[in-house]
Amino acid sequence: MTQETVTYLTNIVIITILACLITHYWLRQGRTPAMRWWMISAWVMLAADVLFAARPELPQWLGRTLPTLFVTVGHAGLYFGACRTAGLSANARGVGAMLITHAAGLVYFLTLTHHSDWRMVFNGVIWAAVSFASYQAMHSASLVFWKPLVAPANAFLLHGIFHCLRVALAILFAALGWTDAAAWLQMVGDLEVSFFMVALFVGILLANLHLRNEELTSALAEVQTLSGLLPICSWCKKVRDDDGYWQRVEDYFAARSQIEFTHGICEDCYKKHDPRNLRVSS
Repeated sequence: MTQETVTYLTNIVIITILACLITHYWLRQGRTPAMRWWMISAWVMLAADVLFAARPELPQWLGRTLPTLFVTVGHAGLYFGACRTAGLSANARGVGAMLITHAAGLVYFLTLTHHSDWRMVFNGVIWAAVSFASYQAMHSASLVFWKPLVAPANAFLLHGIFHCLRVALAILFAALGWTDAAAWLQMVGDLEVSFFMVALFVGILLANLHLRNEELTSALAEVQTLSGLLPICSWCKKVRDDDGYWQRVEDYFAARSQIEFTHGICEDCYKKHDPRNLRVSS
């Protein structure tokens, strides 16, 4: 078993755990569209690593194109997840054009009679571009998705920076003809995938749990505010607050909850205050 295969098998174990966690959260927390995209991307990335591990057993043309293309599809899913999380519309046409371009490029490199290190450059440019687009989208989401150090937006940023550095080194190695160095750079890239996936999906789960906790805390505070004895004037029906001031019922609840009052008139009051009835009684 080669070192490359061991790396892919390790990635498979890690991403399987993450995909199961994301799927469990999606099933238990309302099946939101954003979490659905994160879940799909996790399983696509897992399928990519399975194909990479099985590449020695696949036909050359399939092993050199399908696993890499699956990684790009997974990155596209992550981009859609980022846009959904931020409430933005994803550039579906741009994503489609990117996938077609990447597939065409992989077919071109397959037709070459010799191994080309420029293939790594081509892949890195596409993956870096999608990572930076996802990072930019996440900045329109809630603060928990981009401000903390462990926020998922920062995982996208570091992933994009890594691919930029990898592209620069790949260009240098290709120009100098350092084949061994290029192979080492490929192995580093395979290892980085695990760190990226762990940082991203753990950050997503932490951010969503933080938002959930805020919602529960707000709901609990609202329940506590509206519980207990409520002093109310038996004549004018005003409510006394904690500071001893008398307020209208509408003002009291509006200041302590999301309740909004709409005004109407009941049948008894309508009969009592109808001008026609007042003229008859007079």
